[in-house]
This record gives sequence, C-alpha cells and structure tokens, in this order.
Amino acid sequence: MIGSSSLLSRLSKTTAPMRAKLSAISRSTSNNSRGFDDYLARLDHLNLDRSHSTSLSIPLRRSAESIRDIAHLSLKSGNRAKGERSQSFSWDKSLLHDSFAQEEAPTIYAALLSKVAHAFKEHITLTTRVKDSLTYKDVFDGKEAVDKLSFLTKFTDRKLVLVLGRALEAQRFFHDVNYEHQLRDSVQELYHFKEHIHLPIPMTSTPEKEIQLSSEDLPIASSHTSIHVDDGLPNGIFTVLTRCYSPTCTQNKYCYSPLCPRLPNTVRICRRLNLYLSLRFTTKLIEERLWISTVSKDVSQSISSEERKRQENMFELIYTEKDFVDDIAYLQTYWITPLLAGIEGSEKSYEPLVNELFWNIMEIHTVSEKLSESLLKLQSADPIIHRIGDTLLKHVVKFEPFVDYGAHQIISKYVLETEKSTNSDFSRFVEATERLPQSRKLELNGYLTKPTTRLGRYNLILREIVKHTSKDHPDQEDIPKVMKIISEFLSKVNEKTGKAENMFNLKMLREKLKMRNPSELELALQSEQRKMIFKGPLKKKGTGSESSDMQVYLIDTCIIITKQKYVQNTEHHKIYKKPIPLALLALTLPDQTKRVASLLPYGRSSTGAGPVINSTEVVASNSNKGGHPISFAYLGRQGFGPITLYATTILARRQWVHKIEHQRLILTEKQKVFNVMTISEKFFNSLNRVNCAVTHGKLFFYHQHFVTNLSMKNTGQSILIGSDQGVYMKKNNNDDIMVRLLAMEKVSQIDILEGSNLILVLADKILYTYSLDSLLSEDTSAKRGRKISSHVSFFKVGKVLEKTLLDKPSEKTLVCFVRYNAITSTIRALEPHTTGDTKKKNKPHLGLFMRGSNEGLKVYKDLYIPGEATSIQYFKNIICVGSAKGFQMVNIASAEVQSVLDPRDEGHNFILQKENLKPISMFRHPDGTILLCYNEIAFYIDKKGKRMRDEWIIQWEGAPTAFAFQFPYVIAFDSTFIEVRHMNTVRYTVLITAYIYCVYLIMDILG
Repeated sequence: MIGSSSLLSRLSKTTAPMRAKLSAISRSTSNNSRGFDDYLARLDHLNLDRSHSTSLSIPLRRSAESIRDIAHLSLKSGNRAKGERSQSFSWDKSLLHDSFAQEEAPTIYAALLSKVAHAFKEHITLTTRVKDSLTYKDVFDGKEAVDKLSFLTKFTDRKLVLVLGRALEAQRFFHDVNYEHQLRDSVQELYHFKEHIHLPIPMTSTPEKEIQLSSEDLPIASSHTSIHVDDGLPNGIFTVLTRCYSPTCTQNKYCYSPLCPRLPNTVRICRRLNLYLSLRFTTKLIEERLWISTVSKDVSQSISSEERKRQENMFELIYTEKDFVDDIAYLQTYWITPLLAGIEGSEKSYEPLVNELFWNIMEIHTVSEKLSESLLKLQSADPIIHRIGDTLLKHVVKFEPFVDYGAHQIISKYVLETEKSTNSDFSRFVEATERLPQSRKLELNGYLTKPTTRLGRYNLILREIVKHTSKDHPDQEDIPKVMKIISEFLSKVNEKTGKAENMFNLKMLREKLKMRNPSELELALQSEQRKMIFKGPLKKKGTGSESSDMQVYLIDTCIIITKQKYVQNTEHHKIYKKPIPLALLALTLPDQTKRVASLLPYGRSSTGAGPVINSTEVVASNSNKGGHPISFAYLGRQGFGPITLYATTILARRQWVHKIEHQRLILTEKQKVFNVMTISEKFFNSLNRVNCAVTHGKLFFYHQHFVTNLSMKNTGQSILIGSDQGVYMKKNNNDDIMVRLLAMEKVSQIDILEGSNLILVLADKILYTYSLDSLLSEDTSAKRGRKISSHVSFFKVGKVLEKTLLDKPSEKTLVCFVRYNAITSTIRALEPHTTGDTKKKNKPHLGLFMRGSNEGLKVYKDLYIPGEATSIQYFKNIICVGSAKGFQMVNIASAEVQSVLDPRDEGHNFILQKENLKPISMFRHPDGTILLCYNEIAFYIDKKGKRMRDEWIIQWEGAPTAFAFQFPYVIAFDSTFIEVRHMNTVRYTVLITAYIYCVYLIMDILG
C-alpha cells in the first residue's frame, strides 16, 4: 500500500492527463459494469481488519499438476479436450460483469484468502466417496467446492469462483486426491484438505521407533488456543476482488489508477483479469500424445474407425504405463538414493525413514517395468496391435505388491509430514528436490499416491479397449478376465487400507489420550474389534475458558468428547466427560425439540439412518449464526446431564446424527435377542398415560425394539390396557383404535384369572373384580364390578403348591394384595371361589359379583411382615416379599417369616454398605441357584441363602423399577431405558432409550 499523502499528491499531478481520458471512457461504459460498482460499494461497509487491509499480496504458487494434464487446459470458452470427464478452466469475458450483480452484500471479504479459506473449511461437508474403484474418506468434489464458494462470496459466475478456489489450492489448502490437476467444477473430481500435524517445536529428529506409527487425518490447530500455531490457512490477497487501496478514492470520485476497481470500465476489468490469468496460467502447451501421430497416414487409413479408437486406447495404456514406471524411477533417483546416501550436513541415517516412506514401491517398479517392456515390445513389433489381453493376463496376476503398498500409504503420509515438521534438514531437502525440473512441479505426496491410483485406472482404459473391440476378438474374453483380477486387487486395497487406517487412527487417539490413562476408561482402543467410525470438531459455547473447540470421536461402542490442548505445539486430548456408550446415549436436537434416540428403533429397518430434515428446516437452521446444537446425554446411574455442542452447518450436524444412529442400529441388530412390535403410537398421550396391560387369550410378545408399547402376534386376540382414564381393549388389527371398557381414574394394575373368568382392576388404590364376559359384552349395564378392598398398594396373582390328605400337593391360584400402615404390611391372600351350577358360569347377568353371588374370591389367609412390602413372588409353598429389610420368606401354611439371605454368610456384608438398596425380584436359574435383583445390583444365592459365584455381580446401569426373566436373559426396566443382561456373562444390551416403564412381563425369546 502506498503510504503518504505527499506521494499521492505528486503522482496525481503527473497522471492528470491519463485520468482525464479514463474518466471519459468510464462515463461511456458505466452502464455495463454497474454490478461490479455495487459490489465494491458494499465492500466499503464491511468492517475490515486493518492488519488484513495492509497485508502484502503474496504471489500464488502453481498448484501441483502433471505437465501432461496442462494440454487439457483451455483459456477459451467451450474448448475441451476430447474424453475429458470435467470441463477444464476457461474464461468468458462477456459473462464477467454478471458475477457482481448481487442483491446482498458478501458474507466475507472475498479478496482476503484467509477469510475465504476459514469460512470454506467450516461450511464444506466431508464425505466418503469412491473414484476409480478406490474409496476416499473425508473428501469433497469440485462442484461442491464451487457451490460453497459461490454461496459464501455471493458470486454467480462459477468461472470467477473457480479462479478463487484455485487461488486457495495454489497454497496447498486442498489438493486433488491423485495430485494430478487443479480444482475443476465437476462431481467426478475429489479433493482432500491438506493435513497439518502439530509436533514439538524443537527441530529434532524423530526416533526410529516412532517412525513405525501410522497416521490419521489430524485436526488443524484451533485458532482459539493461547499458543500460536500454524493453522494451515492460505494467506494472501486475491487482487481481482480487492477494493481500491487509495485513501482519496471514493465511490463518487475515483483515484488516478487505471486499474482502480471502482472504475466502471468493463475493459479495465478484463485487463485486470487477463493480467492475472497471464501470470497464473500462461504456459507452453505440449502436443497431446496420440497413436495416430506415431504412424503413417496409410497405416491409420487402412483400419476402420472403431479399430483406430481401439488402437488409441491401447496406445494410451502403453505410454501411461511407461510414464508410471518413469515416475517410480524418478523416486529412486532423486529421493531414495540421495536419502540412503545421507543429507549433506546431517549425520542421521535415513534408511528407516526410506523403508517406511517408500515401503515396497520398488517391488511395484519391478512388476510394472516388466509389463511396460512387454507392451512396448508389442508396439514396436507392429504399429497395429492385434491382441493385448493375453499379455496383460501374464502380468496382472503379480499385482499383489499394489495391495501392500496401498494399505501402508497412510503410514507413509504420516511419516513424511512428521519428518518434515521435526527435521529441518529433511524439510530443506524435500523443498529443494520438489523444485527440480525433473519433479515437474509435483510434490512428493503426488508421486507416493501414483501406485494406488494407477491400479484404479487400469480398468478405465481396459473398458474403453473392450468397447471398441469386435465381438469375435480374443480380447473380448481375455480383457474381462484381466479386469476381474484387477477389481479383486482393488477390493483388497480398500479392505486392507480401511483396516490399516482404522488401527492407525485408534493408535493416534491412544497417544493423544496417553496422559489421561485411557485404560481406566475401558475404551479398549487396542482391541482388533474396535473401529473408528467418525470424528470431527464441535464447538462448546460459553464465556472465557468455557467456550472452546471440542474434538469428538465416534468409535463403534461409544462417543468420546475431548478438549484439545497444545503443549509446545504438540496436540493432546483431555477427556472432557466420561465416554458415553452408544447404548446409553440420548441424542437430541434442541432447536427442533425432537428426540433422535428413538428415531431408529431396535430391530426396525431404516433406509436413511438418521432423522430426516426437510428443506424448510434446513433453510431455517442455516440462518443460525451461532451454530447448530446437538445435545449428548449419558443415561443411567453413572451418567450425566446433556452436553450441548454446536456444528458449524446443518449438514455437519445431520452427518453426526446419521453416523451415530447408523452405528447404534448396527450395534442393536448385532446384539438383538428379542423382537418388539408396536401396538399403539398415537392414541395415548401425557394426559392419558398407559400404566399397565394384560393379554386376553394365548399371546406371544416379540420385543423387536422397545418403544413404549408391546404388540400381539396371533389373529383374533386382544390386549387390555389400563391408563389414567380407564381400561381399554385393543384387538389385533392394523389401526390404532382403542375401545374403552371401563371409565375410571388412575388404573395402576390389571390382571386376568382365566380359569375363573375374572379380571382384577386396581384403580386409585381400590381393588375391584369384574366378570370378563360382562366386561366384554356390549351391554353397558352389565359392567358392574365388586369392590374387594381399599388402600391397596399393589396385588399379585400366582400359584402355590398345597399339601392334601393324600400327601400329593395340589396347585392353588392365589391373589395376594398388600395394605400398608406405618408399622407393618398386611398381605391378604384370596382364592377363586365357585359354587352352584357350573353350567351357568359363563352366563353374564346383572347381579353378577354383587354380594351373595355364587362366584368370586374368598379369603384364604392373612399374612403380616414388618415394614413396607414392595414386591411379591411365588415359590412352591412360600411367597417371597421384598421389603425395606430385604427379601423375606413367608410360609403360607405357618405364616412364619424369615430372611431369604443367610445372616451367617459374610459374603452378604457388602449389602450393609448400600443404604438405598431396594429388593424387587427373584428368579430361579436352571442350575438351582436363585438370582436376587435389587434396584442397584443382582447376585446369586443357593437354596439356603448363601452367596454363590462370589466374583459374579451385576451392577445395573440404571435404576430398575421392574424386572422380567426369560432364560438366559434378565430384563431390567428403568424409567428411561430397558437393559438386558445375560445371566451367565453379565453382558448387557440396551434396547431403547426413551421414557418407558414395564406394563406386562410376557415375552418370547428369538430362536
């Protein structure tokens, strides 16, 4: 920037005649460039940082591109090389002014590359794509890049945006995955961001043992850290889009410069752009290599048009194979040999580095050199190649070195970046070698990726050869075999590369968490089964130190939220909160009031995996300048409340939700032991909650994914449901219609005595009995029940064995209900009672169950236990009652009460240390042991109450209020999720995370 006003004054006098002429030209062409003037006027209103406005313009470095691809560039609109998959860069001057005709001011100052780069990286969405049968992770395509830059800068001319994108690429902000060409506006071309690693500042050599490490795409340094680190963003001025730097230049009074951006002169704009293009892209185009140019005209005209195309394709295969061999030879001559000889001024041995960096590339060179020699021999023997498939078959079977090299490439990439960052001698060597003419302005990474990309391109060329080969030709049989072999190698490359990358990512994560002792967190990151699913930054809002960037990792079993720290420019991760198991993760989107955790039910098929966000939501959410929130909550006893983090874009948030829910679905499908089907989703609500349910008929329940309800399987069967507003019946059909049988409040428990044709209803702590037939009849006057007792806490139906005079025990059905006072609980046992003519049993009448009826329940016995009873279970001739004193056994015959646990067993001492322990259920194991289930733990005892399996104990993740048993599984019902445990292995599977409770305990296990 020109600094002083005196200098401006002197220049103004000397350029006055020129400015007068330019002013006349400007007035005559003002209408043609009004849009650009409007853009510059709006830029005046942007609050620009002066440190940026006074920055020097940095010359743009030419993007790494093979010289063979320069021939495809065209500076004229519409010219494109034949067969090129995407349009190369071209410039149409007639469209120049259209890009500035914007209705809204740009969100960023497009002339500042650092601002553009920062916004671009925050808003672009990285995905996994396949190109040439190879899988690339964390990439974006060229069209996405141009679309996003156009959105950020508000320019509609995609050619101008493309130039801006190439300016970012020129500073190695991102690169083509194959390092072959510049940014292209095409969905076929994929691009990676340049990785930046943060290692200790002292420039020391890396120990040999650390060279064995493999790498992940490490995060770029946060701009919010207190230690200044290179964040890898481009830094420079894109002069085409700058505003005038002269302090005397205004919108109404232009300055002296003939290239002032405010001049409304289309010619001036074109001159500026032509100047830029001439400096940026001018090069001597080399003649494209074609088979037809290597043979005489007589030879080319002696064959058909289709055969000429076939010869061109085979010629392309031959010369590209020779180029590939030459590229590896270049690595041998200018990289491997000098490094093994040692870098001047350095005493370090680089043999370990060469081994890790170049791996088995010379094995590939041997295989490819032999193939190239055979192909060249074919070409030299006859200018018209008649058959090539048989030659290829002999060589492609030896392509195994490509697989090993591809799997190791991520390690090579990390080793290169690590050595460059820590070894100044090596860094200077790399820079000097890349500047050699023999390097063709292509960086080392570009050459290191060539073996893998070469393998992916064989089939592209071979497919074209087959396309132009006659059907009766031997190559029609040989080349498909070659392509199949190559495809198998490509599959192996993708598989082994994925495994190597996963292992390396986990190893790098372990190292970053090393100071936190990750083994204590039970992450098992060293396990071969562990997988890194997704990772990325999310922001935590707050004030001061509370506001920071979080690095979040999704592995196959849990979510890890870490806080990035840099110590001497070395990246470390501090665990922000305890890792959240996916089975216990509740994921919500606060700005949509939508619980994501229940969007992908257990066992339910999904076509999309993740919540569907419609276009209206996307538009609305994109206006959220503060980010797009995602809340993570850890359910269960050891969990914590929601942590809200923010994604930069709605697409980034959607990607997180998709990845998490998809992985959760994979886990639940893998661990599925029950099926669940829904019986009702819309009928009940918060004003009429379901409290209980019972089946009428012979039904099986299939827990497919625990939503809040169950479902029936057999046609014609029904289920009775108790809710806050009465008793309802649902028949087995597809609709959500319920029939209310009884209108009563606060129905908390219902059950059916099938043999006695009775239904018991506990409503508002009053126990009633109804005739099942009268309840199901259409005559409302017959639906009259009998009050059994009031102040009932709960009741339980079961069967016990009673001794008879013949010493042969008989089975007796009992209904026990509990009434509690301040000191004791009274358990009244009732038994069904039937007298009179049994033929009239099933005939409902008005007086049924009124006092004096011939059917009903009679008192069997009253039992008493100290304290409040909370559960009842039946075992042969005793009932087990859960109370504040633990599990109590009550002998029905003698009414004797004693503790289930043997008080002399010291193995039960740990129970005394738990103050809030609440006994709930007991289940008998087939081996004779008994499983005692409390609200916190579960363990085994024998028939005498002594502890069994001393080392075996279940620590419930939640606080269960009810249990169900289907060997070998115990199902625990927490208020927010259902937990399934295997009785032998203690392994747990959480089936659903939602606000639920147990309403009935009948189920059928799969298989």
